[in-house]
Amino acid sequence: MSVMKWIMLFLGIMMLICLAACGSEQTASNTTPDSDSPQESSTQPTMPIQTTELPAETDQTDPPQENKKAIAVVVFSATGTTKGVADKIATLAGADMIEIIPAQPYSTEDLNYNDSGSRTSKEQNDPDARPEIAGEISLDGYATVYLGYPIWWGQAPRILSTFVESHDFTGITVIPFCTSGSSDIGQSDDTLAEQAGSGNWLQGKRFPGSVTDADLEKWINELGKTAVETTLHLLIGDTEVSVAWEDNESVNELIDLAKTKPLVIDMSMYGGFEQVGSLGTSLPRNDVQTTTQAGDIVLYSGNQIVVFYGSNSWAYTQLGRITDKTAAEMADLLGNGNVTITISYGGQ
Repeated sequence: MSVMKWIMLFLGIMMLICLAACGSEQTASNTTPDSDSPQESSTQPTMPIQTTELPAETDQTDPPQENKKAIAVVVFSATGTTKGVADKIATLAGADMIEIIPAQPYSTEDLNYNDSGSRTSKEQNDPDARPEIAGEISLDGYATVYLGYPIWWGQAPRILSTFVESHDFTGITVIPFCTSGSSDIGQSDDTLAEQAGSGNWLQGKRFPGSVTDADLEKWINELGKTAVETTLHLLIGDTEVSVAWEDNESVNELIDLAKTKPLVIDMSMYGGFEQVGSLGTSLPRNDVQTTTQAGDIVLYSGNQIVVFYGSNSWAYTQLGRITDKTAAEMADLLGNGNVTITISYGGQ
């Protein structure tokens, strides 16, 4: 009997061991999913976020490369006043900011205009002084450059002469602006334009350091029309005429065409009041019923330029108006036979 008891005791122990092993496996089986589930729940939402962020970064990086900004604000500012104005202009115009940094920075002592022996006094009194610029500045790809500087001794700092003489501004519209306590821009913009020897330089303007965004925005908007008027030229035969061009999609497209090469259009007299010629391509159009006057320039059917020396009523897209000719002078230009007109951009 004692042997049987030992056998029964042994079997009982073995059963307990088996049950314990099964329980351990069940626990392990139940524990593994519980510990992975939080990882899965935290990992699964993370993957889509990473997937969507990557294209977003690509979208933010690629457009500037494909659509490089055509406007830059180039500024020299020794004390930060002019840069403050330049920052506002860059924001309002959607422009890139480029600083002219002197290789040798200007100290407070250098800027002491009461000291005839100060660095700036010596530079401004020497027309041939050309302070060195640190690094290289590229204007590649820019069609418009706002050029900012302080007024020193009634002039632009000599480092501006260094800058303009070392760059080719062909095909670029340059818009000077300056800051000063009281002095106007004077002849500083004309001097820089002469030193540059290239580019389409507009009349500059002086601002106080405290100029408001509203005043700058008004100036920028006015410049838009001025820039078009001074860069898009019209010849009727051999006679250049002044044109107040419209600010619309059609004129913008016309500018893009003229930037490539001058547009030479053979015109034909029609109706005793206009000359019309084919552009050879179509422009955006926004036709409005119009009664034209002598000097009006319109787009007809999207692909024809019409210049009037009389009046007519029809649906046209207005392109501009010749401002320096009377009705009689327009009749002399256009009423005596077919002419050729040339629309060019800049100095072409």
